[in-house]
Amino acid sequence: CRELVPVCRDAHMEDFSWDGRYWRAELYKGETSQVYYTFFRGLRYRLIPCGSSSTGVRPRLRIYNANRTLLLDTGLQDDRPYWDLELSSTQLFILELYYPSGTGCVALLIGHKSSEEVARRFSTE
Repeated sequence: CRELVPVCRDAHMEDFSWDGRYWRAELYKGETSQVYYTFFRGLRYRLIPCGSSSTGVRPRLRIYNANRTLLLDTGLQDDRPYWDLELSSTQLFILELYYPSGTGCVALLIGHKSSEEVARRFSTE
């Protein structure tokens, strides 16, 4: 798992700040791994689920709010390597990593940047 982190970071973090923290797990046949994470208003986040499975598929990510209402299941979306998120209020989310089939290693990296950085970048393009 540890070897995946620099590869995913270098390929997808781009101009997002990353504090070096990541979450990783070995998942076997239908298991999931959950991370509780507070997302703050005024920041744009990049969520990068990365991994290596026995079937060659990418890890999937489900995002739930604090009431366990499903907000996003990347397995039902296109096969992107990362997801960007910006909220109008600070919220606690439950992030669940899983493989639709097979077993394997999974890691989650979360980067961020301020809304001012985002606005500045788009105003100069």
